[in-house]
Amino acid sequence: MISIIIAIGVFRYYQKLAVRNGKVHWKYGFLGMGICLGVQFLVWLIYGFIGVLLNPNTYSQELNLFSATLATDIGWIVSIFTVWFVHRHLEKSWRKDAISTNESEIDGIGKK
Repeated sequence: MISIIIAIGVFRYYQKLAVRNGKVHWKYGFLGMGICLGVQFLVWLIYGFIGVLLNPNTYSQELNLFSATLATDIGWIVSIFTVWFVHRHLEKSWRKDAISTNESEIDGIGKK
C-alpha cells in the first residue's frame, strides 16, 4: 500500500517537472512511476536471489516476515533516491537545453 502511495507522489513530482519545462506531463509521470516501482521490484529480486544463494532451502521453509519487511523498506529508500537522482538529471539537462536554445536564438537575430 505504501508503495502505491509513493508511486502516486512520484507521478505528481515528475508531472510538475514536465509542466515547468513544457513537456508532455503524463508521459513523464508514468516514467517516474515506472522507475519507482521497477527499482522496488529489482530490490525484491536481488533479495530473493541472495536468499536462494545463501540458503537453497529458503522457500521450502516459512518466510521470515522481518527480513521481508526490511527488504521492502530498503526498496522504498533506494527507489526514492533513484527517482530523485533521475529527476535531478532531467532537470539539469532540460535547463541546459533551454539555455542553449535561448543563446542560439539571440545569436541568430541579425543573421537574416
